Amino acid sequence: MTRRSAVHVHVVSADGTRRQWLAPGDEVPSWARLDDRNLQTEEAESAAAPQTEPTAEPARSGRGSGLDAWRSFAESRGVGLDADMTRDDIIAACEQAGVVSSEG
Repeated sequence: MTRRSAVHVHVVSADGTRRQWLAPGDEVPSWARLDDRNLQTEEAESAAAPQTEPTAEPARSGRGSGLDAWRSFAESRGVGLDADMTRDDIIAACEQAGVVSSEG
């Protein structure tokens, strides 16, 4: 298991020749010693891991049907998008990519 810092901390080697700043999530070098309370737990590591479960298809109207919801959905499914696409453009791209049905 990789040890990762849970806090911002400055580490110094036992002989004083190595120094390094660590931010939360940074891998702790083998020469550095950190107290367990300054290390991420396995729960924190798994919470920081990206979600592997696909996002559900957003609504097509009403609450939850906005541009951000559709952009996030399309990106999670690997649909290529342009920055200037509208919500309807994104839905059409999703339909063309086969990630949603055109029947809605």
